[in-house]
Amino acid sequence: MQPPPAAYFPPPQPYPAVAPPPRTRNPLLIPGIIFGVVALVLVGAVIVYAATSSGDKQTQSTGGTNPVVAASVSPTLAEDEPTPTPTGTLGDLPGAGESASASPGAAPCILGVWLEEQHDEQVTVLNTGTFPFTGNGAYHRYNESGRVVIDYGDGMHLRGSNGSTQFDYVFSGYISYQFKYANGTVTYSSPRPSGTETFIRNGHTDYSGPLEARVPPPMKVNCGSVAMSLTNATTTTRLKRTSKAP
Repeated sequence: MQPPPAAYFPPPQPYPAVAPPPRTRNPLLIPGIIFGVVALVLVGAVIVYAATSSGDKQTQSTGGTNPVVAASVSPTLAEDEPTPTPTGTLGDLPGAGESASASPGAAPCILGVWLEEQHDEQVTVLNTGTFPFTGNGAYHRYNESGRVVIDYGDGMHLRGSNGSTQFDYVFSGYISYQFKYANGTVTYSSPRPSGTETFIRNGHTDYSGPLEARVPPPMKVNCGSVAMSLTNATTTTRLKRTSKAP
């Protein structure tokens, strides 16, 4: 009898190589790169905007020389005198309680609140000439303490021309003075300005800056119960009373 054939076993096969799992990206890496790029773009945009906006400001508001020639700008201000703050347009006189006694040269007629109905002034423009300017709208508040506030509000315009060239001289805010009245003349001193002035030529701003501490020359006064005029060699102002003296 033949022995049964031996069982056949195939030779062992090597195990197939197992591929390593695919590398996964850090989920924070791509957003981090994108955020960094966006941040750089934003920083660049801010720098560009700051540079361009700075240039615009220099173009629109020059800090150079005021083209209006004024020999009466005061070099110093009196720091020891109180500065009244304007109230409403038709309100009480500012600072009425600062002094119980009137200044020695104060005239009862000039005290009170007055509105400029007509302001005519010869204005000298640097390297151009002297021309008549006209406007209205400022309030004068003459206080019994000897202080006057000229209130320009949001803007009083004095307009003039030189042929086809149009000028617009704009004052805003207010300026206060110490005043004295004697022999029909009012004199001013100790200017304390708070505001801006802008000179516009043919629609272009030539100059814009703080309100200058000008001291007007003495002015002749023609005062009545409802109207007043102030005149000197370069300026004539006609005013109407809006409030009686306190």
